Amino acid sequence: MRRALFFLVCAVPLLLAAACGDDDDGLPAATGPAGSDEDYLRAVCIGTSNFSNALLSKTSAEEIAGVVRDFADEMKALNPPADLAEYNTQFVAYLEAALEEPTSLVTTAPPEPPADARRRMAALEPSIPECKDPTFFSRADAP
Repeated sequence: MRRALFFLVCAVPLLLAAACGDDDDGLPAATGPAGSDEDYLRAVCIGTSNFSNALLSKTSAEEIAGVVRDFADEMKALNPPADLAEYNTQFVAYLEAALEEPTSLVTTAPPEPPADARRRMAALEPSIPECKDPTFFSRADAP
């Protein structure tokens, strides 16, 4: 059950990003050199964990949407590794598309990162303390 919930939490933001186009909300886009795989993965794991916790502890859609908004803002502010930049844009759009119905992230599949980047990130998950459960990077490898 916990794996299914985690998958849904990760999948929903990605699908929402794919469904939406450019959604400029006035936040500055990240600029400068690309960030590290570890920093990117840490942000994803923290955001998905916060979303999972919100599903269990928040009592209204508005409260859950606040957690999703924070996650989207955090991901938008990141400078992802170069091969994850387009994916990150899609992921942010996926999260932003879920703001009106934040629990839709549980039933909507997220966008997929490039296969090589997904494998690289999945291999790093065990070394990132914030990644307690497999994320969408390793979900294809889960039994």
